[in-house]
Amino acid sequence: MKRVLKSLLSGVIVGSIILSCVSVFANQSQVVKVSIGSTVANVNGYDTTLTFAPYIQQPSDSMMIPLRFVSTGLGIDESNIEYNPNTKEVTITYNGTTAKFIVGTNKLILNGEEFSMLIENTHPVYTEIKNGSTFIPLRSLELAFGVKIDWEASTKIAILTNKIEDNKTNNEVVKQPIKEENTPIQTEEINNSSNKTEETLTEEQIRAMEEEVVRLVNEERAKHNLQPLEISEKLMQTAREKAEDMATNNYYSHTDPNGYNIARDLNIAENINISGSPEGSMIDWLGSSGHRSNILSSKSKYIGVGMAQSLDGTPYAVQHFSHDDKWAN
Repeated sequence: MKRVLKSLLSGVIVGSIILSCVSVFANQSQVVKVSIGSTVANVNGYDTTLTFAPYIQQPSDSMMIPLRFVSTGLGIDESNIEYNPNTKEVTITYNGTTAKFIVGTNKLILNGEEFSMLIENTHPVYTEIKNGSTFIPLRSLELAFGVKIDWEASTKIAILTNKIEDNKTNNEVVKQPIKEENTPIQTEEINNSSNKTEETLTEEQIRAMEEEVVRLVNEERAKHNLQPLEISEKLMQTAREKAEDMATNNYYSHTDPNGYNIARDLNIAENINISGSPEGSMIDWLGSSGHRSNILSSKSKYIGVGMAQSLDGTPYAVQHFSHDDKWAN
């Protein structure tokens, strides 16, 4: 049975759904700040640049926020966010709740029950893609997962807070033995054709981009007085295999369509991204607490980077990190 979600100025609100907050680490909160018209966002005190600024959708007058950036910034693991390019469905599974948004529609499906996102039962609020980022109504994450939302009218800043109380989670993050090497969260949004490059990259260009990512990682580590990471040819190979697998099989997740997670299997840290440049990928990764912790882990010694381009031009980037000397050349 289809139901209607009524919404206020800044997004969607519903009264009859039981909400719950997910937990990852003890007595912590994940905080994301986004502002209407600004491409500068903040995750737990770190600024990052969005590909498209939050905006007000008309005529619904609802604030729209980047789904993947905000969700992962709030502590939802990248592996729990899936995009189906054929149906244009974005699915988030978190703390026992499955929320599904369908691009181009005002449908929100929570645990199999379909709702219509409307304001005053009149104006629909549509899930949209802007410059490669999927945008959803501000309060839809509050509705689905109990995220606390504060609104500063004078600055047009929305503050989203996910209070984390214990170690119970459905994320893979806390299941790994070393926190600095957890499979990270991904900051930027589901990417569509705007992420595709018009030209086919040569093998030399791809390898040069991989080397540039390594350079940028060590440059960032130097800013924090951390030792540079050594390139591991073995990790370069695993990262390339992962990037090529995503490009070949048209998926974007730490877990492949068959359920295999190479990072989990090899007990290494993994960052993934879709971006047309090393600089763009680094901006995305550094804007995410999970990715950032992988890049700036004091325990890591080795790095591997792999990049690949799909037949339709979509570029995939992968970083692999480890502290284990078995990955030394």
